[in-house]
Amino acid sequence: MSAETIEQRIQRAQALRLKRMIWGFANHGCTALAVAGLYMGGFLPLAPMMVFFASSILIGTLQVLILQFGINLRFRDPSMTMAQIVWPVLPSLYAMFFVALPQGRILFLLLAAGGLMFGTLALNRRQMLTIAWFFWLGYLGLVLLLTWKKPDHVYWPLEAVTLFAYGSVLSIIAYLGSFISHLRQELGARNRELKHANLELVELATRDPLTSLPNRRTVMEQFEREVARSDRQSAGPKALGISVLDIDHFKRINDTYGHQAGDEILRKVSRTIEAAIRKGDYIGRIGGEEFLIIFPETTPDMTVPAAERIRRAVEALRFDALPEGYQVTVSQGVALHHAGEPLESTFKRADEALYQAKNSGRNQVLAA
Repeated sequence: MSAETIEQRIQRAQALRLKRMIWGFANHGCTALAVAGLYMGGFLPLAPMMVFFASSILIGTLQVLILQFGINLRFRDPSMTMAQIVWPVLPSLYAMFFVALPQGRILFLLLAAGGLMFGTLALNRRQMLTIAWFFWLGYLGLVLLLTWKKPDHVYWPLEAVTLFAYGSVLSIIAYLGSFISHLRQELGARNRELKHANLELVELATRDPLTSLPNRRTVMEQFEREVARSDRQSAGPKALGISVLDIDHFKRINDTYGHQAGDEILRKVSRTIEAAIRKGDYIGRIGGEEFLIIFPETTPDMTVPAAERIRRAVEALRFDALPEGYQVTVSQGVALHHAGEPLESTFKRADEALYQAKNSGRNQVLAA
């Protein structure tokens, strides 16, 4: 499976932000229902209600456009969490100014406190407290303005208790919300660490640590899948081919020049083979200096030349750990899988061809 591109990650993140924004609209929709209820109950005039709905629609449309055009990606917080919590409060403060009864204004306070909970998705404690203080000071400013403009709408003993209770509730929500947000961030970090650890375990279980090639179990599983796929296909000119490759005189190189030289040879030969095979071909290390190369969708007149191309590429290599002019060569046994033939039989024929190549002088490709 191909890795997710940056553009795909951005699109996925934007889709999640839009979903969260819709949740915020749903919360503000509850406030809109409360406004409509106050109007129908005779506690709010028509004009303030219309201003509330118009400004709410304008703010919501602006947020969606910012998201749709990707303008939010330029912000420090692309999710615009604080803005989504704070902006809808402004029309509510305006509507509250025209509510005749103090009890009616309490509805807005409750709904605004619920909106603050959206901060648990992304905000830290300082940001949550900032919003809480904005809400509290906004309501305090509203009460002071009402005291100046409409003193008959304010009953200060009740408002003082309301301000105290509202400040307490907002503080509790801010602290608990920031605690939940911190837990979410820690959980996300641990999940990323766990995912990374799982990837490392998969790498250790499926890859040869020296060459980074698939190990014996992995390449044989791939061989088994290719055999099954080949057997399912109808008879045709193309078949499944394999090559069992062995580095010539590798033990002698190790004994003479040391294991460090041997490791360099294994790594460099591995990279060379990977570069020489086709995109759909597959290679794995199946033993000390032995490799299995799988050629899917190949023909008899293509398999041996492909193996020969690998042989020549390795023969042309030079190694810092070896004397100048020393050539490292490989021998290969090539076999085509016959329909219905057991996997072990195909591999055995290629392996026998390899030993014939080694007994015939090495540095050559022989077909079974």
